[in-house]
Amino acid sequence: MALLLLGSLFSAPASASAALAGPTCAWPEEVGAEAENVALPDTNARYWVMPIKANLGRQITVTGVFPDARYFSFAVYDGYKGTFTSNGVSSARADYEIAPDPGSVNPWQVPAVAGGTYTLQLRRSVAPGDTNVLPLAPEGSPNGALGSLVYRIYLPTGGPSAPVVLPTLTITDGGQSQTLPPCSTRHAPAAQAAPAGSSAARIPVPDLTFVRPTGNDQLFPNPDSGYLSTWVTPPGEKNVVVVRGRAAASPDQPHPHPWPQRGDDMRYWSLCTNLRVPDYPVVVNDLPDGNTDPGCRHDDVTSLDLGGNYTFVIGTEAQRARIEAVGGMTFVPFSLTSPRARHLVLLRNMMPVPGFGKSVLDVPPDGLPATAEAVMGDYYPRARICPLSTLDSCAR
Repeated sequence: MALLLLGSLFSAPASASAALAGPTCAWPEEVGAEAENVALPDTNARYWVMPIKANLGRQITVTGVFPDARYFSFAVYDGYKGTFTSNGVSSARADYEIAPDPGSVNPWQVPAVAGGTYTLQLRRSVAPGDTNVLPLAPEGSPNGALGSLVYRIYLPTGGPSAPVVLPTLTITDGGQSQTLPPCSTRHAPAAQAAPAGSSAARIPVPDLTFVRPTGNDQLFPNPDSGYLSTWVTPPGEKNVVVVRGRAAASPDQPHPHPWPQRGDDMRYWSLCTNLRVPDYPVVVNDLPDGNTDPGCRHDDVTSLDLGGNYTFVIGTEAQRARIEAVGGMTFVPFSLTSPRARHLVLLRNMMPVPGFGKSVLDVPPDGLPATAEAVMGDYYPRARICPLSTLDSCAR
């Protein structure tokens, strides 16, 4: 997910008591395919947002349980620049970087089941070597600078719709602390879609050509992830879009394990279809049988050939049976509600291991397909239009 510019729930306090009276509950904003479908979410993930105000002397304590999932992380964003570094300390922390509480175990550090506990602190004063401490705001930020804390979780073992116990937030100002109850209802971040001239809304290359866009404009992407993107116009009922490339190796087990592990190229990858309007939703099709078909296919559900290559076929729900009958291909849907709209297709790579060198994160964000292809080699996704009638021969 790439979060858009956020507002804040906090008003400027005149005292510590007023500060504590500002936020009334924790995690008021949720983004995801089954929540507020905005800002290009992955359908296999969930995202919660806590608007924050970086008052001088404020500390936010985060306590939680290591989830049974492929990945989770925390990231603090300022109001404009995304994640940042303050006094040499990054504002983002991934699962394997979080120290467990005394007597607990982090299953991304040593073999263990999920369920151990951790404690993080967010404060303005940070120093290299601090354990589980994230900066609340960039150095030099004024009192009351606005920002946000984002909690991400990918591939929870029970599925994206499974219940999640969210971390507890305690805000301390002037020696007074308040632990916030979870919000009973949630809404989308106070966001504005990227402007038409932004890199998220405009790719200056032809359709079907993947690039790593220049800059992020107002977007707040996950610092552990990189994205190649291209626009695709649905080619009609007799044609489909085929995307082929070599698949990176990723964990093939549903539970956490120490990271990195021999044989893994990266933590996670997926291909998703998205729409531009109103606010960059991922495709989610409601089917006649009551089920839904999400617009993302992740590594574990993607078919590979003997050479380790994937073949995604992007088509309509009416074409799905014919596509899947070919075998060895992975169907990805166009939107049922906007069947003629141009779709933004994203290849997401998350947390490549050091030395892999072929991931999206290794590609300079220059918007040039030649650059991406030169860096990624066989891992670069190549797209073409194929007739549905000759899909087997055309897609190979």
